[in-house]
Amino acid sequence: MQPFRAPPSRPLTVLCVDDQVDALLIRKTLLERAGYAVLAALNAEDALQMFRANSIDAVVSDHLLPGATGTEMARQMKLVKPHVPILLLSGVVDSPAGIEHVDKFVTKAEGPETLLQALADVVSKTVAERPVAPPRAERTGRSAAPQGGGRRAATLAHEINNPLDSLSTLLYLADTEAGLTQEGHHYLALAREEVARISRIAHAVLRESRVDEARDETNVPQLLRSVIEVYKPRLELRGISVNTRYCAAGNLSVFPGPLRQAFSNLLLNASDAMPNGGRLHARVATAHEWRGRKRPGLRITFADTGCGIPARNLKRIFAPFYSTKGSGGSGLGLSLVKDVVLRHGGSLRVRSSTTPGHAGSVFTIFLPAQRPHPNP
Repeated sequence: MQPFRAPPSRPLTVLCVDDQVDALLIRKTLLERAGYAVLAALNAEDALQMFRANSIDAVVSDHLLPGATGTEMARQMKLVKPHVPILLLSGVVDSPAGIEHVDKFVTKAEGPETLLQALADVVSKTVAERPVAPPRAERTGRSAAPQGGGRRAATLAHEINNPLDSLSTLLYLADTEAGLTQEGHHYLALAREEVARISRIAHAVLRESRVDEARDETNVPQLLRSVIEVYKPRLELRGISVNTRYCAAGNLSVFPGPLRQAFSNLLLNASDAMPNGGRLHARVATAHEWRGRKRPGLRITFADTGCGIPARNLKRIFAPFYSTKGSGGSGLGLSLVKDVVLRHGGSLRVRSSTTPGHAGSVFTIFLPAQRPHPNP
């Protein structure tokens, strides 16, 4: 992999701003590897002083800084040197207030290549044109701040994406090291894919409050089959046999991304419940809901022969941040499953036993064929 390089016409100096020391050093290394000279600041006050005292060609800044936001700092910088491009980083996907003062907005989930390409683009454009008036950001307008659960989701996504951004950058830097074998490059590529997947999950949590994904006519049995294929090697490595049964007519209008994540969470939970091996049954069948309107739809069942869930915990397992795995669990997996099922207007049941010789858990999802009204 060849990293993006700074334009070669003359040395370019980038002011890099972040209040997290480790993240700042990692990003500084990334930019230096790409050919830039880098000045580093841990807060907006220091950054403004360095910006005024030095010849700066571009600014790369985190948004959440002590004493001032990145956009407020950018506003003050544009008053002093309006021609200097400012690239803003954020751990959340919404454009913050004051985005009109920056030239480019990049989410940390987009990875180091996107950051380097965006920086090269704004620097090349500015060096070529040297506009008198400050350019507008590519993402204009203010997004409404998330409220209630949305704000909590935004905070969670931001806190997750900060270390993920550093991890993704470190993997990128490791991939550029000389002497790495082809197999080593392959393993790093797989690791970066997994980091990207975690970041997408964090953004999915944030998107829950906005529900901006469209439904799609989807073959649910095929969707579950594809998820099982991904995790089958891991299950087999643990000595877990998988038995599947799918109905022939299994098309529904669903949110395929969240539903795939829900299936993944249930499979991983079953795997964790069987550290010494066991059996997992996954089935999709046409059915009617258990009570109420008796709507037609699909019933998806996950049954395992694991350790089971104690009766005292059954009422709490779908609560956010509640985990039976101690420090090894986030407590978000089953909560996300429940939210996805409810978003589809469906229902979720669980039965479990810890009785020796009969231990195990059965999770059953019902998804209606008709959309709920109003559409979530």
